Amino acid sequence: MPIALLKFPTDLLRDVFKFCDPFELYKLSKCSKRTQRSIKLSGRKNWRIRYFDPGTVIIYVDHWLYRFEKAEKKEDYFKGSMLKPMSMRYPDEVVDLFFNLLDTFGICRVGMLSIDFRNFESFSNIANILIERNMEIEEFHIGSEPDVKDAAHIMPLVNRMNITQYFECDPRFLCRFHYQLETFPKKVFINWSYWFNIGQLLNNSCVRMELFKSNLSNQDLDVFLRKWKNPETFPNLGWLKIYGKKIDNQSPILDMIPPIQIVGNPRAEVTFGYRKDIVDGVPVSKDDGTVGWLKVELGGRWPELKFLVVNPDDTVITSR
Repeated sequence: MPIALLKFPTDLLRDVFKFCDPFELYKLSKCSKRTQRSIKLSGRKNWRIRYFDPGTVIIYVDHWLYRFEKAEKKEDYFKGSMLKPMSMRYPDEVVDLFFNLLDTFGICRVGMLSIDFRNFESFSNIANILIERNMEIEEFHIGSEPDVKDAAHIMPLVNRMNITQYFECDPRFLCRFHYQLETFPKKVFINWSYWFNIGQLLNNSCVRMELFKSNLSNQDLDVFLRKWKNPETFPNLGWLKIYGKKIDNQSPILDMIPPIQIVGNPRAEVTFGYRKDIVDGVPVSKDDGTVGWLKVELGGRWPELKFLVVNPDDTVITSR
């Protein structure tokens, strides 16, 4: 027997919606615009949403995950499992579904946005709407692609997005374009970072940064570390790691010719939290007394610089 659900008193309707899981609420939202608006009566929770290109959207709260995946057959629409994590097929296009869920549940924070740029238009649509809504994006990941045709248009959008915690960039962008990262979340990882120049390094505000396949030279790194020694610069920096073929033994970094490390006993090991990041590093001090540990190794395919800034609260220094 059909039930005139929307004729229920508001308080009763709110209680009914509170006991529904997101899949049930999503199904109801597809009935009508009025039903979709009514679902917000269930109250605003601290929902987060994740988008994985090309076909998965996840919303989560209180350690529960609800996975929406593209259905290959119409008979699979709205089929879901009650396992954790949960999953449900959906008929919408991915971008439409993403914004449908934002609006239906009143989600105001994106936990992760992962794009592989097979369809730059889709990413552009998502990015522009998130920018218009000024929505926080905790983590943004650009997946690896052998040919990123629209690479020249990527960074201007990234710089306008409100990415707060983590930015990861895996693809090898075309060399003929200029790329500039102007805004920095807490953590940055760039795989093919040849385009990340000294100007960007000097302007970063990261806590942790890792640059692979870098073109930064000894001279660049010397400039950066000398600026770091100023008490007012890079107050957030805790960890810097750079792999680059231009790191060599031809010129000094802080008046030291690489390789840079302490040789002999006792051997110093600097532990950052649960990670053992640097062994035999050389202590470097800011003018205000803050200590960083520097190690530069030239062996292997990619010479490597590691720089760890000591935080007395979570760093342990031992001798080996």
